[in-house]
Amino acid sequence: MTNTNYEKFNKLNVDFFEREKISLQDPLGFNIASDVSWIKLNEDWNSAHFPVVIGGKGSPIILLHGFDSSFLEFRRIYSLLKENFQVIVPDLLGFGFTPRYAVKQYSPSKIITHLVDIIKALKINKKIKIVGASMGGSVAIQLANEIPDCIDKIMLLSPAGLFGEPKNIPFPLNQIGALFLGLPKVRKSICRQAFAFPDRDVGPMEEQIASIHIGSIGWSHSLASFAKSGGFAGTFKYVQNLPIKTVCGENDRILGKKEINKIKKIEELNCVGLQNCGHLPHIDLPSLSCKIIKDYFCS
Repeated sequence: MTNTNYEKFNKLNVDFFEREKISLQDPLGFNIASDVSWIKLNEDWNSAHFPVVIGGKGSPIILLHGFDSSFLEFRRIYSLLKENFQVIVPDLLGFGFTPRYAVKQYSPSKIITHLVDIIKALKINKKIKIVGASMGGSVAIQLANEIPDCIDKIMLLSPAGLFGEPKNIPFPLNQIGALFLGLPKVRKSICRQAFAFPDRDVGPMEEQIASIHIGSIGWSHSLASFAKSGGFAGTFKYVQNLPIKTVCGENDRILGKKEINKIKKIEELNCVGLQNCGHLPHIDLPSLSCKIIKDYFCS
């Protein structure tokens, strides 16, 4: 593919994002989307431009979203954290609004390499604090294992993928699974499952945020490729001397009580349970979650 074609795909991807940004119903979503910068990486990534939210001043803190999500997941705590930190929120490779032509295959190792290159491109010269939500918790742990000298502390929010082994989903099941996840009824159901009280708290704004990125060119391809790789699993083995604090919702129907109880029993994970909270503490209880994050990172 020629440089001209890559530039065309860059423009198509950015144009898609700009159109979707204008359509956002949630003011907090529009607020965080307005702070997106497009970071160009080198030829290893086909010189693609990647979306990274950057705002605030102070110690750098990176927020890592969950599976099939985007930076918009952190809309409710972004402005609060900007008061104390330089907040950096990348879309993980192959998810959110990232360009899907940057690489052909998507896997945990590629996601980590991409994050390392983003950090290098931003020229962050201070130790980094990380917040990882759901799958982003496993990403945070594996990233810290990759660049331990660059990491200060880690906060995990309902971390997924800490235990077990990767389960590679072969073709064509991976493709079928991606198509299934694109169905409106399925997306609505998954969105509702993430909240502690969906009848009260889930409406058109939340449903839009959960699905707005799936119109990105190549969305189903990257999802299928990631599924084929096996995804993040068993990342607890990378937890050694990392300073970690964990927050889990007591009403988390995605992790489930068995997984949460297992997390609570592990001393290294330093887990706190929140009542009336589902799988996404930063969405269900943003003010409290933000206070916990600030108290931990500033102590």
